[in-house]
Amino acid sequence: MWWYLLVPYICAGVIIVVSYVHWTRRKMYKTLATMSCPKTLPLIGHAHKFFNATAESIADGLKFFAEFPSPVVIHLGPSPQVAIFDPEQARIVLNSQNCLDKAFFYSFLRVPGTLISSPGPLWRSQRKALNSSLGPAILGSFIPIFNNKSAILVDLLEKYAGEPERDFSVDIAKCFLDQIYETAFGCNFSMQTSPEGDKTVDMMGDYMHIVSKRFFTIWQYPEVLYRMTDAYKTEQALLKAHHEITENIVRQVKFHEQINMTDEKFAALDGSSKTHNFIECLVKYMRTSIHTSQADIFSHIDMTLFAGNDTTAKSLSYVLLLMAMHPEVQERCYQEVMEVCPGEERFISAEDTANLTYLDMVCKEGMRLFPVVPIMARVTNNDVKLDEHHTIPANCNIILGVYQMHRDPNIWGPNAEQFNPDNFLPENAAKRHPYAYLPFSAGPRNCMGLRYARIAMKVTAAHILKKYRLRTSLTLEELRVSYGVMLNIANGVLMSLEKR
Repeated sequence: MWWYLLVPYICAGVIIVVSYVHWTRRKMYKTLATMSCPKTLPLIGHAHKFFNATAESIADGLKFFAEFPSPVVIHLGPSPQVAIFDPEQARIVLNSQNCLDKAFFYSFLRVPGTLISSPGPLWRSQRKALNSSLGPAILGSFIPIFNNKSAILVDLLEKYAGEPERDFSVDIAKCFLDQIYETAFGCNFSMQTSPEGDKTVDMMGDYMHIVSKRFFTIWQYPEVLYRMTDAYKTEQALLKAHHEITENIVRQVKFHEQINMTDEKFAALDGSSKTHNFIECLVKYMRTSIHTSQADIFSHIDMTLFAGNDTTAKSLSYVLLLMAMHPEVQERCYQEVMEVCPGEERFISAEDTANLTYLDMVCKEGMRLFPVVPIMARVTNNDVKLDEHHTIPANCNIILGVYQMHRDPNIWGPNAEQFNPDNFLPENAAKRHPYAYLPFSAGPRNCMGLRYARIAMKVTAAHILKKYRLRTSLTLEELRVSYGVMLNIANGVLMSLEKR
């Protein structure tokens, strides 16, 4: 065949390109030579470890690299990534002004110019403008909303009491959607009682699945190649459907009208409230920003829904499943809830959430074993010195193995894989490195909504525990995790409910 004649030229071209890349990065490779690096294959490096990788096998791949002393260099073709599995090294990276930027593949989420993906300078201005939307003053005003939406969930779950096991993750996700629509945007879409709720949760799940597959399909990284795939067409269709919801939010809050108000009129409107939710802070920020297109507005709202809802819903689902596996822990949580806020119908106050100390420990332990964000990635814009022996060069991707650190026996002891809420007793937590536990990231670019998530989880869990006992046939040992944008339990959140 005639194309056989092209093979030598193709091979020569590949060799020339690879040689050129290695030559231009020779300083970087020299700096990285001090770090651990498992044996590589010519040209592809460690990429073979991720060929045909499934969401479940990615965890095994990273476990292999975590067995080497941190930091570890992972070569994906000619592109080196530095993997961090050590808390002190994580502290340096997460607090360095040279590591504020997120790695390029966060752009796959299609929320450009937001808190998730913005470069350092833009992120700083956004964080400053939006911080008050989740400050202590306004969080207290969200408690009645958390209670109301949780009460709806508890009532809707009654039809499943005494029934066989089922996956409750969608029910919990719809509850948190209701919560975030009202707390962040001031909209009441009744996702738990409307057919739109299931459609929205399924749509968001499908979208995250598409993005997750791209994360681990290296040849799809270049946008020009990705746009040739069926996955891209599916992704765009899902985004279009999701933007119908986003458009509804924009309409309800009269976003454009507020953006275009005169300064005097907006000042009068803005001054009528002592606290401002996310959408109100966003309006205020975008009135002074050059980024005010429809796409910019949609990106900020989508970011809040993806980052604020899905993460919290999954975290609580996993915590409830762990309670179902450990009846003695569940019973102790129930007794604490009834002691702090007795009565099945009584709502939980902000003071109550602060007093639910054992439930807080259980939630933390659940997020240790199953951190919803299993890996984080940054990129250096200058050299970053980790210690006397290791320096991460500029323009290098850094992968922080949160899941691996959370289960490291050198940090958590020989029973690191077991569920033990006592890991978060004050005296035990004080002995650990503060960066050994990173469910919400840490440092200046940590998760803005961490207090929101912790309160929402405890209020919702307390309502469920007041009315139901949770059971499951699953055991901790048989749970399989799958990696993606977020961590999933491949077995599903299978539980049965028994009325108290």
